[in-house]
Amino acid sequence: MNESAAKEQIAYTIIDVLLCLKPQDKARQQIFQILLSEGTSPNTATARCMIKDVLRDNGHEVDHEKIQLCIDTFRGLTNGFARWFHEPSKDYKEQYPARELTKVLEVSETVNWIERWQNCGGKIYSSDRMVAPIDDPIWLRISDFGFPFPPFALNSGMGWEAVSREEFLDLGGQLAEDTRPKIPISKHDLEVLQQMKAALDSGDLKFRVKVEIVKDEQPRE
Repeated sequence: MNESAAKEQIAYTIIDVLLCLKPQDKARQQIFQILLSEGTSPNTATARCMIKDVLRDNGHEVDHEKIQLCIDTFRGLTNGFARWFHEPSKDYKEQYPARELTKVLEVSETVNWIERWQNCGGKIYSSDRMVAPIDDPIWLRISDFGFPFPPFALNSGMGWEAVSREEFLDLGGQLAEDTRPKIPISKHDLEVLQQMKAALDSGDLKFRVKVEIVKDEQPRE
């Protein structure tokens, strides 16, 4: 899924969950277009007024809190998708193969996240840490929206932070496979190394080291 398709799916999901508009309702498509435009513009107040007018013109109740929640959730999910889509390169996943579900915004939670995490098959580590590999299906299971990235629920301050390979393994976590790059060594390579070692031991081969002195441009404290 590319970013454009993801934004469209996110917009429809938010409209369906929060405003409960039917597919044939004209307001649904109009609000969809407003949310997509809001994603490229910082003028949230304008988007809020436009959605309010669309709802009123189509005979729907205007709930200002729900309208703001639509906009905030759309922005949060599209930002979450962008981070999820761009971060997990091969090198990134090698260094940070896991993530931790943790508080990133100070808001009152309506979800018991430890309980949900366990009910969805997640493992709790020491100090109630909720950590799982990047590609673990737990990230999809804990979401109210059906997306494997935060926010995972409405009005939630829970997000995630990267966990390094060493930290995850120290916690007792397990990875599906060792993704560290392996350098293949052929029989020919071993023979070359053995010949080099023998030559160094006998004195027939010596290393030449080049030393270069450069000016340190870093400021000293």
